[in-house]
Amino acid sequence: MKTTVFVTMVLFFLVTGCKKQDHAELTAQEWQLKEMSGLSSKPEKMPTLLFTDSTALYGFAGCNRFFGTYTVEGKDKLKIKVGGVTMMFCPDMAVEDQYLTELKRIASYHIEPNLLQLKDSAGTIRMTFIPKDKVKQLGVSEDRQGCNEAAGYTWSEVRKNCIRLFESGVQLTSVKDTAESLAAYIVFSADSLQAEVFMPNMDIHPILERRNLPNGRYAWNQEDDDTFNIRQVGDKWIIEQRNTLLYQQSR
Repeated sequence: MKTTVFVTMVLFFLVTGCKKQDHAELTAQEWQLKEMSGLSSKPEKMPTLLFTDSTALYGFAGCNRFFGTYTVEGKDKLKIKVGGVTMMFCPDMAVEDQYLTELKRIASYHIEPNLLQLKDSAGTIRMTFIPKDKVKQLGVSEDRQGCNEAAGYTWSEVRKNCIRLFESGVQLTSVKDTAESLAAYIVFSADSLQAEVFMPNMDIHPILERRNLPNGRYAWNQEDDDTFNIRQVGDKWIIEQRNTLLYQQSR
């Protein structure tokens, strides 16, 4: 009996040791898509996948960033659950939709040197990944403020923290250009005395001060009339400039 128990324990540690090693290989770097079953054309921006050393999963689908969870069982069993996805619209939406759908079908994985294969329940290779040029891991600083862009974080000056805009900000869509696919965001400070504006293709994020309006409500702007103005019209937030409506909260 003792011999049997000893052998069982040895086998247990061997198996869990291998599992940990395989898991470490999976989380050692960010992966970039190389091939996907049924993909007829190469997208403008290749999707990525980042497994953390916990159960969290992050990635870029070609247009939007997403997050979710994953579980590893046995030597190579893998289950991926996609959670939240940002809501931008891009020309490669069909590729993005296929990519996210394929992730949900994955049942196992196989790793070779510089290659990750994701397979369905029948053992068919659905996607192949290669390591991204710059090895990145969740928690590694990727910009000068220490925010991990690969996981969708950006620095907010009014929050003094790294945030995800789609989680912490108010999303607005363009009114002047209805074909604009990128959203704008408003991020308020904890005391609401300041508002930070994140607009598409702008590296500078203006910080606006709260001011009282004659009707008892508030607006956020700067003394210079050429800057942006934020206020609520009904139950929707708007961004305007010189009385011209630029962005409006869609929901």
